[in-house]
Amino acid sequence: MELVTVSVAFAGVAIASLVAYQTVFLLLGLCVRNRRLTSPGTSPQSRFVVLVPAHNEAKLIGQSVASIVACDYPRDLFELIVIADNCGDDTAALARQAGANVFERHDLTQRGKPFALNWAISRLDLNRYDAVVIVDADTGIHRQFLRAMDARLANGEQAIQGYFGVANHDENWLTRLSVVPASVKFRLHFPGKRVLGLSCPLAGNGMCFSVDVIRRFGWRAFSITENWEYYVMLTLQGIVTTSAAEAIIYSQVARSLKLGETQRLRWMKGQIETLAQYWRPLLKQGLFEPSALKLDALTELARPSHVNLLFMTLAYLALCVVLWSFGLDVQTWLVLASVLLALQALYFLVGLALERPPLRTWLALANVPLYIAWKLGVSLRGLLTLSDRTWIKTDRN
Repeated sequence: MELVTVSVAFAGVAIASLVAYQTVFLLLGLCVRNRRLTSPGTSPQSRFVVLVPAHNEAKLIGQSVASIVACDYPRDLFELIVIADNCGDDTAALARQAGANVFERHDLTQRGKPFALNWAISRLDLNRYDAVVIVDADTGIHRQFLRAMDARLANGEQAIQGYFGVANHDENWLTRLSVVPASVKFRLHFPGKRVLGLSCPLAGNGMCFSVDVIRRFGWRAFSITENWEYYVMLTLQGIVTTSAAEAIIYSQVARSLKLGETQRLRWMKGQIETLAQYWRPLLKQGLFEPSALKLDALTELARPSHVNLLFMTLAYLALCVVLWSFGLDVQTWLVLASVLLALQALYFLVGLALERPPLRTWLALANVPLYIAWKLGVSLRGLLTLSDRTWIKTDRN
Protein backbone atom coordinates (compact mmCIF):
# COMPACT_ATOMS: atom_id res chain seq x y z
CA MET A 1 0.00 0.00 0.00
CA GLU A 2 2.91 2.32 0.70
CA LEU A 3 4.04 1.95 -2.92
CA VAL A 4 0.55 2.96 -4.08
CA THR A 5 0.55 6.03 -1.85
CA VAL A 6 4.00 7.08 -3.06
CA SER A 7 2.93 6.62 -6.68
CA VAL A 8 -0.17 8.74 -6.09
CA ALA A 9 1.96 11.44 -4.49
CA PHE A 10 4.44 11.41 -7.38
CA ALA A 11 1.64 11.68 -9.96
CA GLY A 12 0.05 14.52 -8.00
CA VAL A 13 3.28 16.51 -7.90
CA ALA A 14 3.85 15.98 -11.63
CA ILE A 15 0.36 17.15 -12.59
CA ALA A 16 0.55 20.04 -10.13
CA SER A 17 3.79 21.21 -11.75
CA LEU A 18 2.15 21.30 -15.18
CA VAL A 19 -0.93 23.12 -13.89
CA ALA A 20 1.24 25.58 -11.95
CA TYR A 21 3.18 26.33 -15.16
CA GLN A 22 0.10 27.53 -17.01
CA THR A 23 -1.43 29.18 -13.92
CA VAL A 24 1.62 31.41 -13.45
CA PHE A 25 1.22 32.70 -16.99
CA LEU A 26 -2.53 33.10 -16.46
CA LEU A 27 -1.89 35.46 -13.54
CA LEU A 28 0.91 37.36 -15.29
CA GLY A 29 -1.17 37.61 -18.46
CA LEU A 30 -4.09 39.10 -16.57
CA CYS A 31 -1.78 41.73 -15.09
CA VAL A 32 -0.45 42.93 -18.44
CA ARG A 33 -3.15 41.98 -20.92
CA ASN A 34 -4.10 45.56 -21.80
CA ARG A 35 -0.52 46.65 -22.53
CA ARG A 36 -0.27 46.61 -26.30
CA LEU A 37 2.08 48.31 -28.68
CA THR A 38 0.28 50.44 -31.23
CA SER A 39 1.47 53.06 -33.67
CA PRO A 40 -1.36 55.60 -34.00
CA GLY A 41 -0.25 58.77 -35.72
CA THR A 42 3.16 57.40 -36.68
CA SER A 43 4.24 56.83 -40.24
CA PRO A 44 4.87 53.20 -41.21
CA GLN A 45 8.55 52.50 -41.77
CA SER A 46 8.99 48.77 -42.39
CA ARG A 47 9.16 47.33 -45.89
CA PHE A 48 7.42 43.95 -45.92
CA VAL A 49 7.33 41.01 -48.27
CA VAL A 50 4.26 38.87 -47.55
CA LEU A 51 4.74 35.25 -48.58
CA VAL A 52 1.67 33.07 -49.08
CA PRO A 53 2.54 29.41 -49.73
CA ALA A 54 -0.34 27.74 -51.56
CA HIS A 55 -0.99 24.23 -52.83
CA ASN A 56 -4.26 23.83 -54.74
CA GLU A 57 -5.95 26.68 -52.87
CA ALA A 58 -8.22 27.94 -55.67
CA LYS A 59 -11.20 27.89 -53.30
CA LEU A 60 -9.82 30.52 -50.91
CA ILE A 61 -6.73 32.17 -52.43
CA GLY A 62 -8.71 35.08 -53.91
CA GLN A 63 -10.13 36.03 -50.51
CA SER A 64 -6.75 35.73 -48.84
CA VAL A 65 -5.00 37.93 -51.39
CA ALA A 66 -7.82 40.49 -51.30
CA SER A 67 -7.53 40.85 -47.51
CA ILE A 68 -3.79 41.46 -47.74
CA VAL A 69 -4.08 43.94 -50.60
CA ALA A 70 -6.74 45.83 -48.60
CA CYS A 71 -4.43 46.34 -45.60
CA ASP A 72 -4.27 49.81 -44.10
CA TYR A 73 -0.62 50.14 -45.01
CA PRO A 74 1.17 52.08 -47.79
CA ARG A 75 1.06 49.88 -50.88
CA ASP A 76 4.59 50.84 -51.86
CA LEU A 77 5.91 49.45 -48.57
CA PHE A 78 4.79 45.85 -49.02
CA GLU A 79 5.00 43.24 -51.74
CA LEU A 80 2.68 40.26 -51.86
CA ILE A 81 3.97 37.00 -53.31
CA VAL A 82 1.92 33.82 -53.60
CA ILE A 83 4.05 30.68 -53.88
CA ALA A 84 1.98 28.37 -56.09
CA ASP A 85 3.56 25.10 -54.99
CA ASN A 86 2.95 22.11 -57.28
CA CYS A 87 -0.56 23.33 -58.02
CA GLY A 88 -2.88 21.39 -60.30
CA ASP A 89 -5.70 23.94 -60.19
CA ASP A 90 -6.18 27.66 -60.89
CA THR A 91 -4.44 28.92 -57.74
CA ALA A 92 -1.74 30.87 -59.64
CA ALA A 93 -4.16 32.53 -62.07
CA LEU A 94 -6.64 33.49 -59.36
CA ALA A 95 -3.87 34.91 -57.17
CA ARG A 96 -2.61 37.10 -60.02
CA GLN A 97 -6.15 38.20 -60.79
CA ALA A 98 -6.62 39.25 -57.15
CA GLY A 99 -3.46 41.37 -57.20
CA ALA A 100 -0.54 39.19 -56.09
CA ASN A 101 2.78 38.44 -57.67
CA VAL A 102 3.12 34.69 -58.14
CA PHE A 103 6.11 32.37 -57.94
CA GLU A 104 5.23 29.02 -59.52
CA ARG A 105 7.16 26.04 -58.21
CA HIS A 106 7.23 22.50 -59.57
CA ASP A 107 9.21 19.99 -57.54
CA LEU A 108 7.65 16.61 -56.85
CA THR A 109 10.54 15.38 -54.69
CA GLN A 110 10.55 18.20 -52.13
CA ARG A 111 6.91 18.99 -51.64
CA GLY A 112 5.17 21.05 -49.01
CA LYS A 113 5.15 24.41 -47.28
CA PRO A 114 8.65 24.35 -45.70
CA PHE A 115 10.34 23.55 -49.01
CA ALA A 116 8.22 26.15 -50.80
CA LEU A 117 9.23 28.83 -48.30
CA ASN A 118 12.91 27.94 -48.52
CA TRP A 119 12.75 27.99 -52.33
CA ALA A 120 10.97 31.35 -52.48
CA ILE A 121 13.21 33.05 -49.90
CA SER A 122 16.31 31.98 -51.83
CA ARG A 123 14.95 33.91 -54.82
CA LEU A 124 14.24 37.17 -52.98
CA ASP A 125 16.49 40.22 -52.92
CA LEU A 126 16.36 40.64 -49.15
CA ASN A 127 17.96 44.08 -49.38
CA ARG A 128 14.56 45.36 -50.53
CA TYR A 129 12.79 44.45 -47.30
CA ASP A 130 12.92 44.97 -43.56
CA ALA A 131 10.75 41.99 -42.67
CA VAL A 132 9.16 38.83 -44.04
CA VAL A 133 5.57 37.92 -43.21
CA ILE A 134 4.19 34.40 -43.74
CA VAL A 135 0.45 33.88 -44.14
CA ASP A 136 -1.34 30.69 -45.15
CA ALA A 137 -3.44 30.65 -48.29
CA ASP A 138 -6.70 29.93 -46.44
CA THR A 139 -6.25 32.96 -44.21
CA GLY A 140 -7.45 36.55 -44.14
CA ILE A 141 -5.70 39.30 -42.21
CA HIS A 142 -7.01 42.30 -40.30
CA ARG A 143 -6.54 45.68 -41.96
CA GLN A 144 -4.18 46.78 -39.16
CA PHE A 145 -2.03 43.63 -39.28
CA LEU A 146 0.99 45.16 -41.01
CA ARG A 147 0.82 48.35 -38.93
CA ALA A 148 0.87 46.24 -35.77
CA MET A 149 3.88 44.29 -37.01
CA ASP A 150 5.60 47.54 -38.01
CA ALA A 151 5.24 48.80 -34.42
CA ARG A 152 6.65 45.56 -33.05
CA LEU A 153 9.66 45.72 -35.35
CA ALA A 154 10.25 49.34 -34.33
CA ASN A 155 10.27 48.06 -30.74
CA GLY A 156 13.20 45.81 -31.60
CA GLU A 157 11.31 42.52 -31.83
CA GLN A 158 12.70 40.09 -34.39
CA ALA A 159 10.26 37.17 -34.54
CA ILE A 160 6.58 37.88 -33.93
CA GLN A 161 3.49 35.66 -33.94
CA GLY A 162 0.14 37.27 -34.79
CA TYR A 163 -3.17 36.48 -33.10
CA PHE A 164 -4.84 33.38 -34.51
CA GLY A 165 -8.47 34.39 -34.97
CA VAL A 166 -11.26 32.04 -36.10
CA ALA A 167 -12.96 32.98 -39.36
CA ASN A 168 -15.89 30.54 -39.02
CA HIS A 169 -16.38 30.88 -35.25
CA ASP A 170 -20.17 30.78 -35.40
CA GLU A 171 -20.57 27.73 -37.65
CA ASN A 172 -21.29 25.16 -34.93
CA TRP A 173 -20.42 24.20 -31.34
CA LEU A 174 -16.92 23.02 -32.31
CA THR A 175 -15.93 26.22 -34.09
CA ARG A 176 -17.42 28.29 -31.25
CA LEU A 177 -15.21 26.51 -28.73
CA SER A 178 -12.20 27.04 -31.00
CA VAL A 179 -11.94 30.64 -29.84
CA VAL A 180 -10.83 29.41 -26.41
CA PRO A 181 -7.36 28.03 -27.34
CA ALA A 182 -6.50 31.26 -29.17
CA SER A 183 -7.67 33.38 -26.27
CA VAL A 184 -5.77 31.52 -23.55
CA LYS A 185 -2.62 31.54 -25.68
CA PHE A 186 -2.58 35.08 -27.00
CA ARG A 187 -4.36 36.96 -24.22
CA LEU A 188 -2.97 35.10 -21.20
CA HIS A 189 -0.16 32.60 -21.79
CA PHE A 190 1.95 34.54 -24.28
CA PRO A 191 1.70 37.97 -22.57
CA GLY A 192 2.66 36.24 -19.33
CA LYS A 193 5.72 34.73 -20.99
CA ARG A 194 6.71 38.15 -22.30
CA VAL A 195 6.86 39.48 -18.73
CA LEU A 196 9.57 36.91 -17.96
CA GLY A 197 11.43 37.39 -21.26
CA LEU A 198 10.48 33.93 -22.54
CA SER A 199 9.63 32.89 -26.09
CA CYS A 200 6.18 32.22 -27.51
CA PRO A 201 5.78 29.18 -29.76
CA LEU A 202 5.11 29.98 -33.40
CA ALA A 203 1.80 28.92 -34.97
CA GLY A 204 3.04 28.62 -38.57
CA ASN A 205 0.60 31.26 -39.83
CA GLY A 206 0.56 35.04 -39.36
CA MET A 207 4.26 35.16 -38.50
CA CYS A 208 6.66 38.06 -39.01
CA PHE A 209 10.46 37.91 -39.01
CA SER A 210 12.99 40.69 -39.33
CA VAL A 211 15.04 40.38 -42.49
CA ASP A 212 18.15 39.84 -40.34
CA VAL A 213 16.61 36.64 -38.96
CA ILE A 214 15.77 35.45 -42.48
CA ARG A 215 19.27 36.28 -43.72
CA ARG A 216 20.77 34.18 -40.93
CA PHE A 217 18.46 31.19 -41.04
CA GLY A 218 16.45 31.29 -44.25
CA TRP A 219 13.83 28.62 -43.80
CA ARG A 220 15.56 25.40 -42.83
CA ALA A 221 12.79 23.85 -40.75
CA PHE A 222 11.44 20.94 -42.79
CA SER A 223 9.48 18.85 -40.27
CA ILE A 224 5.72 18.25 -40.58
CA THR A 225 5.16 21.08 -38.10
CA GLU A 226 7.79 23.51 -39.30
CA ASN A 227 6.59 26.19 -36.89
CA TRP A 228 7.67 24.17 -33.83
CA GLU A 229 11.05 23.46 -35.37
CA TYR A 230 11.70 27.07 -36.39
CA TYR A 231 10.71 28.23 -32.90
CA VAL A 232 13.28 25.89 -31.37
CA MET A 233 15.95 26.83 -33.91
CA LEU A 234 15.57 30.50 -33.03
CA THR A 235 15.47 29.78 -29.31
CA LEU A 236 18.74 27.84 -29.49
CA GLN A 237 20.29 30.96 -31.02
CA GLY A 238 18.95 33.13 -28.20
CA ILE A 239 16.33 34.86 -30.35
CA VAL A 240 13.11 35.55 -28.43
CA THR A 241 9.87 35.02 -30.32
CA THR A 242 7.09 37.33 -29.19
CA SER A 243 3.36 37.60 -29.84
CA ALA A 244 1.18 40.48 -30.97
CA ALA A 245 -2.48 40.13 -30.02
CA GLU A 246 -3.27 43.24 -32.07
CA ALA A 247 -1.92 41.67 -35.29
CA ILE A 248 -4.91 39.49 -36.17
CA ILE A 249 -5.31 36.82 -38.81
CA TYR A 250 -8.50 34.90 -39.52
CA SER A 251 -8.33 31.25 -40.50
CA GLN A 252 -11.01 28.60 -40.80
CA VAL A 253 -10.90 25.85 -38.20
CA ALA A 254 -12.17 22.34 -38.80
CA ARG A 255 -15.97 22.32 -38.65
CA SER A 256 -16.27 18.71 -37.49
CA LEU A 257 -14.34 16.33 -35.28
CA LYS A 258 -13.67 14.07 -38.26
CA LEU A 259 -12.12 16.89 -40.31
CA GLY A 260 -10.10 18.07 -37.34
CA GLU A 261 -8.58 14.68 -36.59
CA THR A 262 -5.92 14.65 -39.32
CA GLN A 263 -4.87 18.20 -38.51
CA ARG A 264 -4.44 17.50 -34.81
CA LEU A 265 -2.64 14.25 -35.52
CA ARG A 266 -0.14 16.20 -37.63
CA TRP A 267 0.34 18.85 -34.94
CA MET A 268 0.90 16.24 -32.23
CA LYS A 269 3.32 14.15 -34.27
CA GLY A 270 5.24 17.22 -35.34
CA GLN A 271 5.59 18.40 -31.76
CA ILE A 272 6.85 14.97 -30.66
CA GLU A 273 9.22 14.83 -33.64
CA THR A 274 10.67 18.24 -32.74
CA LEU A 275 11.01 17.21 -29.10
CA ALA A 276 12.85 14.03 -30.07
CA GLN A 277 15.24 15.99 -32.29
CA TYR A 278 15.99 18.96 -30.06
CA TRP A 279 15.51 18.01 -26.40
CA ARG A 280 19.21 17.30 -25.88
CA PRO A 281 20.58 20.68 -27.05
CA LEU A 282 17.76 22.52 -25.29
CA LEU A 283 18.45 20.71 -22.02
CA LYS A 284 22.23 20.96 -22.32
CA GLN A 285 22.30 24.66 -23.15
CA GLY A 286 19.50 25.38 -20.69
CA LEU A 287 21.40 23.83 -17.79
CA PHE A 288 24.97 24.81 -18.57
CA GLU A 289 24.58 28.39 -19.81
CA PRO A 290 22.18 28.50 -17.84
CA SER A 291 19.20 29.67 -19.91
CA ALA A 292 15.59 29.91 -18.73
CA LEU A 293 14.68 30.67 -22.35
CA LYS A 294 15.83 27.26 -23.55
CA LEU A 295 14.52 25.29 -20.57
CA ASP A 296 11.14 26.94 -21.10
CA ALA A 297 11.13 25.97 -24.79
CA LEU A 298 11.82 22.38 -23.74
CA THR A 299 8.90 22.60 -21.32
CA GLU A 300 6.62 23.91 -24.08
CA LEU A 301 7.58 21.02 -26.33
CA ALA A 302 7.22 18.35 -23.67
CA ARG A 303 4.07 19.40 -21.83
CA PRO A 304 0.69 17.92 -22.83
CA SER A 305 -1.99 20.03 -24.46
CA HIS A 306 -4.44 21.87 -22.22
CA VAL A 307 -7.18 19.34 -22.97
CA ASN A 308 -4.96 16.33 -22.34
CA LEU A 309 -3.79 17.87 -19.06
CA LEU A 310 -7.42 18.37 -18.09
CA PHE A 311 -8.11 14.70 -18.82
CA MET A 312 -5.07 13.65 -16.78
CA THR A 313 -6.36 15.69 -13.85
CA LEU A 314 -9.83 14.19 -14.12
CA ALA A 315 -8.37 10.68 -14.22
CA TYR A 316 -6.16 11.48 -11.23
CA LEU A 317 -9.14 12.81 -9.26
CA ALA A 318 -11.13 9.68 -10.06
CA LEU A 319 -8.22 7.49 -8.93
CA CYS A 320 -7.94 9.37 -5.64
CA VAL A 321 -11.69 8.98 -5.03
CA VAL A 322 -11.48 5.22 -5.63
CA LEU A 323 -8.44 4.78 -3.38
CA TRP A 324 -10.01 6.90 -0.64
CA SER A 325 -13.18 4.80 -0.80
CA PHE A 326 -11.01 1.73 -0.13
CA GLY A 327 -9.59 3.33 2.99
CA LEU A 328 -6.21 4.56 1.73
CA ASP A 329 -4.81 7.77 3.21
CA VAL A 330 -4.97 9.94 0.08
CA GLN A 331 -7.11 12.83 1.36
CA THR A 332 -4.31 15.33 0.73
CA TRP A 333 -3.99 14.25 -2.88
CA LEU A 334 -7.76 14.18 -3.33
CA VAL A 335 -7.91 17.82 -2.23
CA LEU A 336 -4.97 18.66 -4.51
CA ALA A 337 -6.69 17.03 -7.49
CA SER A 338 -9.84 19.06 -6.83
CA VAL A 339 -7.84 22.31 -6.65
CA LEU A 340 -5.96 21.49 -9.86
CA LEU A 341 -9.21 20.76 -11.66
CA ALA A 342 -10.69 24.06 -10.46
CA LEU A 343 -7.60 25.99 -11.61
CA GLN A 344 -7.84 24.50 -15.08
CA ALA A 345 -11.56 25.21 -15.34
CA LEU A 346 -10.82 28.79 -14.29
CA TYR A 347 -8.09 29.03 -16.94
CA PHE A 348 -10.49 28.10 -19.74
CA LEU A 349 -13.39 30.18 -18.42
CA VAL A 350 -11.24 33.31 -18.10
CA GLY A 351 -9.93 32.79 -21.61
CA LEU A 352 -13.46 32.49 -22.95
CA ALA A 353 -14.71 35.47 -20.96
CA LEU A 354 -11.98 37.68 -22.43
CA GLU A 355 -13.50 37.08 -25.87
CA ARG A 356 -16.88 38.38 -24.65
CA PRO A 357 -18.73 35.67 -26.55
CA PRO A 358 -22.49 35.45 -27.13
CA LEU A 359 -24.68 33.11 -25.07
CA ARG A 360 -24.59 30.34 -27.69
CA THR A 361 -20.82 30.08 -27.26
CA TRP A 362 -21.20 29.63 -23.50
CA LEU A 363 -23.83 26.97 -24.17
CA ALA A 364 -21.34 25.14 -26.40
CA LEU A 365 -19.39 24.33 -23.23
CA ALA A 366 -21.88 21.49 -22.73
CA ASN A 367 -19.95 19.64 -25.45
CA VAL A 368 -16.62 19.80 -23.60
CA PRO A 369 -16.85 16.18 -22.30
CA LEU A 370 -17.33 14.99 -25.89
CA TYR A 371 -14.38 17.07 -27.02
CA ILE A 372 -12.14 15.75 -24.23
CA ALA A 373 -13.00 12.14 -25.12
CA TRP A 374 -12.35 12.82 -28.80
CA LYS A 375 -9.03 14.55 -28.13
CA LEU A 376 -7.90 11.66 -25.95
CA GLY A 377 -8.70 9.24 -28.77
CA VAL A 378 -6.77 11.36 -31.27
CA SER A 379 -3.77 11.53 -28.94
CA LEU A 380 -3.72 7.76 -28.44
CA ARG A 381 -3.99 7.20 -32.18
CA GLY A 382 -1.16 9.65 -32.75
CA LEU A 383 1.11 7.77 -30.37
CA LEU A 384 0.33 4.50 -32.14
CA THR A 385 1.02 5.93 -35.62
CA LEU A 386 4.03 8.18 -34.97
CA SER A 387 5.93 6.82 -37.96
CA ASP A 388 3.17 7.83 -40.41
CA ARG A 389 4.09 11.36 -41.57
CA THR A 390 1.49 11.58 -44.34
CA TRP A 391 0.21 15.13 -44.80
CA ILE A 392 -3.55 15.33 -45.45
CA LYS A 393 -5.15 18.61 -46.44
CA THR A 394 -7.97 19.82 -44.18
CA ASP A 395 -11.14 20.61 -46.11
CA ARG A 396 -12.33 24.24 -46.03
CA ASN A 397 -15.51 26.01 -46.99
